[in-house]
Amino acid sequence: MVQNFNNDFKLNKKIKLAVIGGGYDSTIAKTHLRSILATGKYEIICGCFTEKKSKNLKNSQFYSLPKNRIYNSLKKLILNEHQNIDLALVLIPPNKRHSIYHQLAEKEIGIIAEKPFEGSFKKAKNIYKYIKRKKIFFTSTYNYLGYPAIMEIKPLLKKIGIIKNFIIEMPQEASTLKYSKIKKWRTKDITIPNLHLDLASHLMSMVIYFFNEIPLMVNSFENKNKNYVENAYTWLQFRKFVGQFWFSKNTTGKTNELSIKIFGSKGSIEWMHTKPEVVLLSNNKGDKSIINRQSRNTKYLKLKKFHTYGPGHPGGFLDAFINVYEEIYNLYKSNKVNAPILLSLKNNLDIISVLERIHFSSIKKTWQKIF
Repeated sequence: MVQNFNNDFKLNKKIKLAVIGGGYDSTIAKTHLRSILATGKYEIICGCFTEKKSKNLKNSQFYSLPKNRIYNSLKKLILNEHQNIDLALVLIPPNKRHSIYHQLAEKEIGIIAEKPFEGSFKKAKNIYKYIKRKKIFFTSTYNYLGYPAIMEIKPLLKKIGIIKNFIIEMPQEASTLKYSKIKKWRTKDITIPNLHLDLASHLMSMVIYFFNEIPLMVNSFENKNKNYVENAYTWLQFRKFVGQFWFSKNTTGKTNELSIKIFGSKGSIEWMHTKPEVVLLSNNKGDKSIINRQSRNTKYLKLKKFHTYGPGHPGGFLDAFINVYEEIYNLYKSNKVNAPILLSLKNNLDIISVLERIHFSSIKKTWQKIF
């Protein structure tokens, strides 16, 4: 995650940020921008949003940047701005990032990567070695780890005993809605299906966060929609427990009903995206507890810094993104090696490795060992 960077970074200094990709018409750019601005701890000073000059006026307005700080090529941006930048936020689709990472790391510019890290294990391993050798700041934005209730699950795990199995599901309907507008690059899979990069990467980020390990083997079955995978059922074998993923974009009627169920020898934990501030805890005596922001003895749900307003005004997706950017700021200024809700560079590489083997297992119709 963090290897080496400017030790003179002052407590109240804003992080000077360059944005790569993520133009005004990007589906995720607005969320990143609003989250960044909400912290009050970053200053976006320049960007390379697109190679199309015709779009730069709107990008200038969207990011409130003068035209001379908007570049049509990353090479020009780095040449003119590398001494002014603390970090670069990379919002380019995963399969187009490899050269971008290299150019940034070559000039020792720290990186914030929109998840997932890369689009193939081969490229991910190559850039992992380069970033590690250059010892630059690197982190990624897995926004669901910014939900206080998901943070709360980790300390609760000790209450349910030895982990036996889990089920994590993320059904969506993007590929079936009649008026859904899917970006063209999402409708053509390359090495790892975009479905896996988009959704399964989130599920793996949670697994690593909760259990601090990755599976030994995986097996998966997938459904295709013309040129791309749109649905997958996956089984994961760990050292001492098993797990199941279901991630999909062909489940009509399901907008994003992400759910987590973890079963142990003494109880279980359940969380649903439709009730983002509630964790359900059950034990083997038949007792069921509802844990929320007003519950006593919570570790994260009670902390005001993770919420934009008081109980009764539920937080969610944007709040989680804000929490992630707050944590990135704290990590950068502290010169520490890791932070609780931010995955390491090695964690990011591991996710890509698992996703690629999940897809390969479906092709080969057999269990696959993780690299």
